[in-house]
Amino acid sequence: MSSDDARERGNALYAERAYDAALAAYDDAIALSHDGDAKARANKAAVLMALRRWSEATAECVKALAIDSAYDRARRRLEACMVKAGTFDDAIASAERGGEASAALAGRLKRLRDARARGNEMFKAGDKAGAEDAYGAALCEDACAATPGAAIVLCNRAACRAGLGDHEGALADADAALARDDTYQKARLRRATALAALTRYDEANEEFTRLFDELPGDVSVATNVNACRAALGKPADVKAGVKTIEDMKTYMTLVNTKPLVVVDFTATWCGPCKMIAPVFASLSTKFPSIYFLKVDVDENQDISGYERVSSMPTFAVYRYGKKVESFSGADGNKLTALCTKWIATV
Repeated sequence: MSSDDARERGNALYAERAYDAALAAYDDAIALSHDGDAKARANKAAVLMALRRWSEATAECVKALAIDSAYDRARRRLEACMVKAGTFDDAIASAERGGEASAALAGRLKRLRDARARGNEMFKAGDKAGAEDAYGAALCEDACAATPGAAIVLCNRAACRAGLGDHEGALADADAALARDDTYQKARLRRATALAALTRYDEANEEFTRLFDELPGDVSVATNVNACRAALGKPADVKAGVKTIEDMKTYMTLVNTKPLVVVDFTATWCGPCKMIAPVFASLSTKFPSIYFLKVDVDENQDISGYERVSSMPTFAVYRYGKKVESFSGADGNKLTALCTKWIATV
């Protein structure tokens, strides 16, 4: 078997979400390759990212770039890992372990890290103009601006520029950060805020609505959606938190398409259901990226029958369309622990 064959096998296993087997296949590809196989390492990083093993994924991306410094897929995945972590530490440590092959990358990462630290310190001290200059000190270097992690500094400078009233500049920085990592929520928030400040309400509404789809429990995002829609003369009735389900189609769409869903099967006559309801509502804003759904079993007998609910309250957790856990009873501590457990997996 060749390195290419092993890598293709890993790709197929990754597509099937057979992550452990995919990791083994990519390790085979790396071992069989004469140069360490940058593609296999970058693909291994993707598996580790899916498993939320960010530090290991970061290390694989750095190793891939040591083999091929121009490999765009490895650069983008490293950027995504750093954005998720919100720090340069793992990337710098991995580059330093790489010795001479990663020395240039380590140097650029350190310059970005230090510029960000200086800018943050000045921003917190109220020196926004100084902070803007500090962030820009590294970003003005072509090599640093092209280095993974620059999106984090761009996002910081976007906030700084917004504070200075430079909303066009903030928008430009947010756009540049999103061009590097389209999933960067903080950069999308900066973009949406800048668009609203520029009274470009159609675009701002689109961005805030996208954010609300990802953060259904975020009160601030919901408020901004409503503000944009009010400015456009549209209904402003978006509410963060628990969503009441009224039909099977909506229920199936949400549990099958959202990363993490927690469902409360309840009844108006159920005393324990009333007792746990405030806890459920509180958790919906504490964990803003989770979809919290409330299903009245009497009004939605098709859903409760489909889920075979026999006692209330019953709670069910869906992760990427698959039911992974459920329990019955008004136990607030257990419900909180359930949310804490599963949010770490998405």
